[in-house]
Amino acid sequence: MSLPIKRIFFKDTKIQTFFITRLPDNGIEEKVFLKKDKQLIDISKHHSMICLEPFCVAVWLPADEADLIEPSTASLQFMKGSKLNASIKVSIIEKMDTPNGVLLLYKVGKVKNYHLTALHRLVLFAYFLRSKKNTYHHRKVISALYSYPRSIIIVSYKDEDYYNIFPMDIKGYIEEEGLYILGLRTTNITLNKILEARKVVVCDTDAVDISTVYDLGKHSSAAPTPKENLPFGTTESQLFGFLVPDFTGYYKEIEIIEHKKMGYHMLMVGKVVNARQLKPETSSLYHVGFLQFQNSNYTPIDGLF
Repeated sequence: MSLPIKRIFFKDTKIQTFFITRLPDNGIEEKVFLKKDKQLIDISKHHSMICLEPFCVAVWLPADEADLIEPSTASLQFMKGSKLNASIKVSIIEKMDTPNGVLLLYKVGKVKNYHLTALHRLVLFAYFLRSKKNTYHHRKVISALYSYPRSIIIVSYKDEDYYNIFPMDIKGYIEEEGLYILGLRTTNITLNKILEARKVVVCDTDAVDISTVYDLGKHSSAAPTPKENLPFGTTESQLFGFLVPDFTGYYKEIEIIEHKKMGYHMLMVGKVVNARQLKPETSSLYHVGFLQFQNSNYTPIDGLF
């Protein structure tokens, strides 16, 4: 992208996939709705990404709302106030009953982005398409999915001979069911260990800098950083004895009850068996899509992803 074109559309803003910000739990400005015909259901806290290849999402509906629609096909509507920022058509892969509702696993189909202007979107996607690893569809989907901020968590696993602590944002939490959803890369060596033990701990990123978080994501799952070399202290979780970073505001100990290979990611559904609030008020780091961030009031934190 030539410098004059970049300046015309984005001034001196560094172009990157995401911006990073820090928000409290109630700090998200956007909403996500499941739309079926004329029915619109708020799923802001009940949806999550679960796989990036192919793109798949999970949506949980309580029983009374699930009875209102025929969910085989629908669309996700990403809104800020009355403005529609993106729309994703989805088709059902599988329905999983939960005690108080249903978890719908969807494959992503046609995507439309409405951020800024068509020229802004064209310039941005053209910039990303310089890399042969990207496709136009991939960039459209990522831009749409990250029209809603995605919190970054820390995942922790430990056994007698091995431990790993790493970040991820392909996840969701269904508070009404006490269920946690994780989408972990099938190439991650820790995955099979988690599935075998059926245990994992997730922590927030309350008081940690983004460089530390990303460094945790850079090490190989085959050879994690030795515990004594970690740039932060740790304690052990109450039930499992897994490592909990000292920057954490809360952690949840999770028993894996279901798993399903979705493609490049393994979907894991877990029951929260213990939750510890370590600080009275907490925040987390969030990824927000580049275009969505331009019209937000969020404060940027330096970092690339």
